[in-house]
Amino acid sequence: MSLSLFICYPRALSTSLSLPMEMIAAANSVSRINRVKKVGWQCKVVSAASEPEQPIEFARGLRILPEFEFHTAPKADRIFLPPIWGKPDVIVDRNPEFIDWIKQRYTEGTQLIATGTGVGLLAKAGLLDNKVATTHWYYFDTFEKKYPKVNLQRHHFITQAGRLYCCGSINSLVDLTTYFIENYFGKEVTQVIEQHFSHEINRTYDKPWYSTGAARHPDEGIIEVQQWMQSHYAHPFNLQALAELANMSVRNFSRRFKAAVGKSALAYGNDLKMEAARELLKETNLSHQDIADQVGFKDAAYFSRQFKIKNKITPKEYREMVRGKLFNI
Repeated sequence: MSLSLFICYPRALSTSLSLPMEMIAAANSVSRINRVKKVGWQCKVVSAASEPEQPIEFARGLRILPEFEFHTAPKADRIFLPPIWGKPDVIVDRNPEFIDWIKQRYTEGTQLIATGTGVGLLAKAGLLDNKVATTHWYYFDTFEKKYPKVNLQRHHFITQAGRLYCCGSINSLVDLTTYFIENYFGKEVTQVIEQHFSHEINRTYDKPWYSTGAARHPDEGIIEVQQWMQSHYAHPFNLQALAELANMSVRNFSRRFKAAVGKSALAYGNDLKMEAARELLKETNLSHQDIADQVGFKDAAYFSRQFKIKNKITPKEYREMVRGKLFNI
């Protein structure tokens, strides 16, 4: 059993709690139906205030009654800190007991995930000193002046420094939540979540984010090839050309790529093509043949077969599904 705590405080953005919690609840349901994993993932809402049984008013007037106050909350695997609407200093600078509680939970081994201006809570606690972090672009200058010891990454939507995760927006939080879901439940469950929440999930979380400490993988030579593949996904990838790009033998390149990424280079390239195809099916009216051409498949029939193998549904079914979510919600 895994437990995550979602913190709420005045003027927090409610979607940073409700959307990840809905995704996790859906993953639990799919896991039970498919008998993928018997162990569930629980989510609890916790107040950053110390007053018992007092509702918290979020941005836009929504009021939520938390299950716990922070000092009575159970130990958890992860704690999610939402962004704060307006000036975050009111929350960040005026709740020293809550800041101490965050530091204590971190020392106990809990993962901390902060989004947007909520990253200021981690910075105020001193947990991000000399570590990478990101926040909402509107808060960059203020954040950098207030926390000069933090290695602010303005060009990354997600950063990781060991057990500390920072997201620049709610969209990037959704990507990170999807990554956590795959690690916990596996790819089969995650594919269903991606399909049902496709209007929230903009792109895959397979691409490496900026990370220190517990990096996705440290092989810089392979990362360079991955970055080239991401920019040239329409190319007909072959091992010889990729190995030459990495200045390695085919055998050494194949071994290092699989060890670093967890899949073969050709499988990774196929995933990139499929990601691009899903975006085109969702965002354009291009024919299947035109999409096949743009992402580097030899013909529409072969593209359709590969798409169904990868996504469990046909391109036509996928387009109908995501268009319904995009325009009928």
